[in-house]
Amino acid sequence: MYAADLDKAHLQTENAVFLLDESADFNEQLCRDTARVCLNITIFGKELNLTIGFLDVPIRICDIIPVAQAICDKIISTTLASAESLGLHIPCKKGCNLCCKNLIPLSVAEALWLNEEISRMPGYEQKVLHRSIEFARRKLLATKPPDFSEKNSKQDVSNWYAGLNLTCPFLAENMCDIYKSRPLACREHIVTGTRHCDGTNAQNTQVLKPSVSVLEAVAQLCREFEENQTDAIMLPIAMEWAESVKSTESKTYYMSHLLGRLVEILEQQAGMGQG
Repeated sequence: MYAADLDKAHLQTENAVFLLDESADFNEQLCRDTARVCLNITIFGKELNLTIGFLDVPIRICDIIPVAQAICDKIISTTLASAESLGLHIPCKKGCNLCCKNLIPLSVAEALWLNEEISRMPGYEQKVLHRSIEFARRKLLATKPPDFSEKNSKQDVSNWYAGLNLTCPFLAENMCDIYKSRPLACREHIVTGTRHCDGTNAQNTQVLKPSVSVLEAVAQLCREFEENQTDAIMLPIAMEWAESVKSTESKTYYMSHLLGRLVEILEQQAGMGQG
């Protein structure tokens, strides 16, 4: 039977995307109008085989994000299962928010998509989120950043951001206000080690980096299709950036081109990880 949550399937009202496990029965009657692409990768020794069905219609690059999230969730689920089979403890749980002060990068496509998601929320929720985002944006821009040159590693930039002690604008009462729509960077952040992950024993934890990154794959997709060399946008300024460019965001591509290339990039990542 179908393995994916069809609620994640809607890119636009008329577009359906769904994932199936390798063992799933493909309902030809239901899917006769859909195209398919297969993702086959190995994650920490476990095989992940997905068939992705979709309607091959023109979409904007930001419309790829829901299916990217669904693929990411499958990859992370496989990663967690592999880690636990090796005896690693994953302390991440509901209410844990230590990582919510980390630098959260968004790809171009994700920034545009998240901005649209917020714009569809009820007015009061939008107002609360925009107030939090504006507070974080002002605090970020009021602090002189390091020289963002090639000599600075990603870790240097992350350390600078951590020093701001800036909590994610979407965090409220120790819970994520946009959990179902949370960024790919948040989905891919996995910690192993201590029984309880908090500020008193964070030194006993280690970040478990997935062997493939959907965040990086989407960023590469944006560079290739949109010719946009912006690798990532910091979350507090991402909504302002998305508003400034959304009037020019009108290019469309067939789903088969975007999704097919996304799968290729992920399989290339997995191949390099095994090399």
